[in-house]
Amino acid sequence: MLSVGVEKYSFNRKGPTLLKNLSPLLSGALLSALDSMDDGDLLTLVGSGYPEKEIVSPVIHLGEVTTEAAADAILSVVPLDCHDPAPIAFLDCTGTLDDLPDVAFAVNGIASDAELRRVSMSRLELDEFVALARQSVVTVRVGSDAPPCAFLLRKGSC
Repeated sequence: MLSVGVEKYSFNRKGPTLLKNLSPLLSGALLSALDSMDDGDLLTLVGSGYPEKEIVSPVIHLGEVTTEAAADAILSVVPLDCHDPAPIAFLDCTGTLDDLPDVAFAVNGIASDAELRRVSMSRLELDEFVALARQSVVTVRVGSDAPPCAFLLRKGSC
């Protein structure tokens, strides 16, 4: 019977996971949101430093994890748009065009590994980023706020 041993499993991911090879960061709410996304939809990934008032889509909080860990979990199950020359855009808060922030470099590497191809990113200023983020289907917020950086991921098809 299914009821035997169910108490061992927590739906808040504090116990063993019910699915194999799935990141514990991928909660039921996040998986549901990712599953409901259509091709071409945007997901916004932000740290705690991103202004709350600018978020208009449903928010899924992942807690005190890094942006890189969240990106790795999300990109392990979500394909990026292969028809968009730059399916990832990032908000650059450094103000220097010749330097790529470490977190952006890491997310780009994670995306390229997940896609098994080189993935290009575009750098956006605040106003342009916020305008696109308002079209996002879901916003994933992480507790990491150093350095302040935010990403837009455009979903593709498998």
